[in-house]
Amino acid sequence: MQSKANRSPDSISLPHLILDALPMTMRVVAAQMRDTPHSLQYQHLPVLAALTRQPLTQSALAEMMSVSGATMSNTLTALEERGWIVRERSHEDRRVVHISLTADGATAFRDTMAEMEAYIDGLLVHLDEQARAELRAGLLHLRDVFYRALGDE
Repeated sequence: MQSKANRSPDSISLPHLILDALPMTMRVVAAQMRDTPHSLQYQHLPVLAALTRQPLTQSALAEMMSVSGATMSNTLTALEERGWIVRERSHEDRRVVHISLTADGATAFRDTMAEMEAYIDGLLVHLDEQARAELRAGLLHLRDVFYRALGDE
């Protein structure tokens, strides 16, 4: 039997390649992210990214991240302990919790993104301009496919 590494790229289906590449990519990124000065955990990244655009409710964040309210509460507690977010109960409805990014949270997000982009750029250094353009085009298509799947066109 041929190993995955020795198979012809044309013989591997696109869904299989996606399901193979994404978890491996995220393992590498998550490990490197833990080594940044802010020690950001990967699951915190999309939460901070969403909050850079606007304050959101805890329930909206949970829905956006496709996690339970309890899981989001735990994530937000970790971010709050680091001073990266603040929670504020709604004055109109005490059950609603508004989440805002602090200046320290914005800095942690911005710094970590810059470090991760530099790290990933270093991994791609062996790609020539044509390979980079092809990878960029493929990733843009992939992003669009999954945005549509989420209804976020």
